This record gives sequence, C-alpha cells and structure tokens, in this order.
Amino acid sequence: MSVFDAQQTGSQDSSGAGMSLDADARAWVRLLASGRARKEDARKLELWCAASAAHAAAFKKAHALWRQLGTAAELSGAGDPELEAIRHAARHGRAAPATRSGRTSRRAFLGGAVAASVAAAGVALVYPPLSLWPSMAALQADYRTGVGQQMQVALASDVSLLLNTRSSISVRSMDGAPVGIELIDGEIAVNANRPFSVRAGNGTISAEFSRFEVRHLGANVCVTCMEGQVNVALAGAQKTLRANQQMVYGGDAAAAVATVDAQRQSDWRQGILSFRQTALAQVIDEINRYRPGHLMLMAKSLEQRPVSGRFRIDDLDKAIAQIQRLFRLSATSLPGGIVMLS
Repeated sequence: MSVFDAQQTGSQDSSGAGMSLDADARAWVRLLASGRARKEDARKLELWCAASAAHAAAFKKAHALWRQLGTAAELSGAGDPELEAIRHAARHGRAAPATRSGRTSRRAFLGGAVAASVAAAGVALVYPPLSLWPSMAALQADYRTGVGQQMQVALASDVSLLLNTRSSISVRSMDGAPVGIELIDGEIAVNANRPFSVRAGNGTISAEFSRFEVRHLGANVCVTCMEGQVNVALAGAQKTLRANQQMVYGGDAAAAVATVDAQRQSDWRQGILSFRQTALAQVIDEINRYRPGHLMLMAKSLEQRPVSGRFRIDDLDKAIAQIQRLFRLSATSLPGGIVMLS
C-alpha cells in the first residue's frame, strides 16, 4: 500500500460504496500524475465525475489529499541542501545531482520523488497538457461544455447564456435568484434584461438590458458589447463599452477600448470560425478549442504567417487540409486525434 493509500484509508466512508468511490478517485489521481493519461482517459474521467455529486466530491477529496501530501513532503525535507538540490533539478527537468559520496542518498531520492510526483499531479490537474481533460476548477463548475459543444442556459426568465466550446461557469445567487456568474474559462454570450454581472479574470463586467460576449482564455479576457452598454471594473477603474466596442484585459493587454464589427466577432454562434489576417499559431489554437484531439504546428517559423478564411466548426478537418496546402506542410496523424503539421 502506498503512502497515498494509507493516508486516504483512514478517512473513507463506512459504506462499501463510499470506499469504492474513494479508491476509484485515488486511481484517477494516480493516473493523471503518472503522465500516461490519454484522450480516452480524459473522456472517461469526465463521465465518471459527472455520474453523481458523490463521484465529483470523491475526486475533489482525492486531489486535495494528494496536494496535502505534496506539502508534507516539501516540509519533511526543509533545510536539507541535498534534498533541495534534488527537487530543484526535478522541477527543471534535469538529472538529480550526485551527493558528496558520488551517489544520490536514498532519503533524498525518496523525498525528491514524492515532491516531484505530487507537483506534477498538481500542475496536470490545474493546467491539463494539450487540454486532454478539464481543469480542477472546470470540473467543479455549475455548467460546463466539452469539445465542440455549445449549451444554452436560461438562468432566469430575463437572463440567458450561451456557452461556447470548452467553457465553464459558476453561478452566484442572492436570495435564491442568480445575480451573476464567474467565467472560469472559455467563452459565453449573455442576454440580460436586468442587472447582471460576469466575473472574469481580475475584472467584473456588469450590464443591464444588454447583449454582450466574454472570452476568457489563459491570462486574457476579451469583452465585446453587442447591444446596449456594459461596464468593466478593473483595478479600481471603470470603463464603459457600447455596441460594437471591445476591450481586452489581463496578461500584457493594455485594457483599451476599440471599435469592432461585433457581428463578425460573434460568428461562432453561427457555427463559423472566421479569421482575418490572423497569425497561424492563433488559428491553430482556435481550431484546437473546437476539435477533438490536438493539432500541432511543428514548423515554428510559420507561426506568425497570416491566415484569412471562414471555416465551419463541424468540419474542421477541411480547415486543416487548407492550411496544409496553403503552407505546403505534411501532416502526420497519431492516435487520439493528434495531428502534427511540419
């Protein structure tokens, strides 16, 4: 029995069903930490967590314990120069340094291995590689869409949302009525006929009798006003957007208001991906949001080459074929829907 198993056993439910869920949840965490998870595993994990609230809670508990064990492993070797050197090497993908005797001590190796594996699990759960599975925050969302999926949500008679692909939100309520949401990641369209707010990144978008869209990918948030007006509160300041105005904030963005063709920005609602002189790397990132598997551009020298075109979301293999012909690339298909362009 591993340290992880031993720690978890004492906190299992008394019922056999609870013990089984806990064991399964621990197995999922171990799989994610191993680096052996594949696309089909991601889908199975998503279905397993969605089976019931108990399944989701078991996975959350197993993940939390794994993180706690990581903290304990770090503390156990605090002040040990040899162990700290091992951990530093593990974090940066380098071989562990030898000890004064010319070999790594067993204590340092064990401590470093625990710390490195726990750190890897934590990173994999928060930032899934190649988006193979939802992040921990997304798994706990109130509403979430999968690859290529869109979802219409009526929060109230006067507030409706459309979630784009790979999007997740948490609902904020007051006295039983929804007053706003947090956009954890992805993209949404909001139609509000009463005061309503969206928290995205480090900003809050508030509106009344308005239609607007919010896109939160990575560190950047993009807000587009379609109709009416919206207010964006950011770092103690507030900016107002009116129809056909857009603002991007977060990361390196300057949070300036720009005039755009809002309808063209909203092509995704019609099942279309539209690009106008967009860098190829950005086009591929966008395709990856809608297409199962992963498209990889190996020819890095082409990343900033501009691409223009309109592609149907339900037929993105044609988009890949056109990109391949345009830049004279060869395509290598791998299991799990992974395609490498070189």
